[in-house]
Amino acid sequence: MAQQQYIKYLYEQEECSIAEISRRVGINWRTAAKYAKQNDWNQPVMQTKRRQSIMEPFADIVDTWLMEDKLKPRKERRSAATIYRQLRDQYGFQGSDRTVRTYVSRRKKELHTEAQEKYLRLEHPPGPAQVDFGTSHMVWDGVLREIKYLAFSFPYSNAGFCVPVPSENAECLLYAMILVFEWIGGVPPEIWFDNLPAAVISVGKGEQRKLTEIFHRFMLHYRFEAKFCNSGKGNEKGHVENKVGYTRRNWLIPYPKVSSYEELTAELYRRALEDMQRPHYEKGVTIAELWEEDKKALLSLPITPFEPVRFETARVNKYGQVQCRGEVYTVPSAEVGETVLLKLWWDRVEVFSRTQERLAHLPRHYTLKTQPIDWKGYFRIFTRKPRGARHATMYRFLPEPVRQYLEACDPKAYRERLKFIHTLLEEGFTIEVIARAMEEAMKYPAVDSALIRHKLYRITFPDAPLEALNETYTPDSVRRYIPEVNVYDRLVPQAGGKGDELHE
Repeated sequence: MAQQQYIKYLYEQEECSIAEISRRVGINWRTAAKYAKQNDWNQPVMQTKRRQSIMEPFADIVDTWLMEDKLKPRKERRSAATIYRQLRDQYGFQGSDRTVRTYVSRRKKELHTEAQEKYLRLEHPPGPAQVDFGTSHMVWDGVLREIKYLAFSFPYSNAGFCVPVPSENAECLLYAMILVFEWIGGVPPEIWFDNLPAAVISVGKGEQRKLTEIFHRFMLHYRFEAKFCNSGKGNEKGHVENKVGYTRRNWLIPYPKVSSYEELTAELYRRALEDMQRPHYEKGVTIAELWEEDKKALLSLPITPFEPVRFETARVNKYGQVQCRGEVYTVPSAEVGETVLLKLWWDRVEVFSRTQERLAHLPRHYTLKTQPIDWKGYFRIFTRKPRGARHATMYRFLPEPVRQYLEACDPKAYRERLKFIHTLLEEGFTIEVIARAMEEAMKYPAVDSALIRHKLYRITFPDAPLEALNETYTPDSVRRYIPEVNVYDRLVPQAGGKGDELHE
């Protein structure tokens, strides 16, 4: 109360600003404003908190999600709204969004509020757009891989689009922009960028920029004006910064499972159109209605399409290969020592001879960065929350033999098997080796931990001889006994005779 009284004194008597009170008292400006401007000091009626029983069946699931999110980069963690939608859509949760938010808020540790700069709110006219790259992950053919995506946002309507690409190079940037232009049927008259290496060679004073040759031609072809942020001032295109995060949280988490860029691109375009049906955050109408105003301000598309390609020359080595930008391509139809022309698209490479004969048409060798999955960390969570393990995002990406081993038992044994796998991971075995051992063990009628450990030993040390069994219980007379197998041949005629008599 003494601090609150001091805040009130500074505001009323010394006429300090909220910012000055915040600085002098050492508190957040929102707290300073709350007590400085408070007029009603009656003691509020304390309300008894009711137990949120509707969350009980889902508590382990949500706890598992929150704990596994700690293993991810912070920008890829679920928000409370995302958790609510997952519970509602995937598990039939009947509670409210507020119930989930309250539960998540209570379960998460409070972080210190970071200092936030206050920026003037800008009014955006229809038409201009902002562009930026983001990074996320996807499960590509069963492996967790890192991807880039170009976020395209329109501040006036809050509409946004997203195109996944393998790199942030010029070919990918221009391909993604052209695709968005085709989707929307026009070109924004003004587009804001960071100082992307794909577009900017060097930054001069003020607005001076030296652009790459291909980006300069691209601007002239589509007739838009490119605006670049000042160095270190990404907030100048703050709308797309927010759109990058919104897209990742709402369209790319949980991680999509795809087998091609085309498949993911189509899904993200569908989500972009679906997202336009929600209300604008402050204008009281849907994004789709405001988007119509944005579309009216677009420039028309050029009649001749632009080819977002880069040309390079390379010499064929003695192995019939050419190297370009760290990528190696085999061109068996070219002669050793020949200089060839490479036409680099975002997803393919065309190889031409000096006489402009096309020698090869090859997929571009981008390296998708593999993200190792921290299975030890996940199983540490699974053992603590076994009922929520099956609902974890990464559970469905476990190798098939491991999932079969876990699910082929009752709930009590399930918990023990989770602990067993976690123990193996702690001992240094990889999930792939454990899966291989389980696959071999499941060929036997009964599978237990001893058999799996035996298989792990044989996989880890395939050439190591098995130690002799040193048991001392069998008597020497029995141990040294050599049976005379031919004695049993005397039974054959008798057995045949009895069989004949029975047959008669």
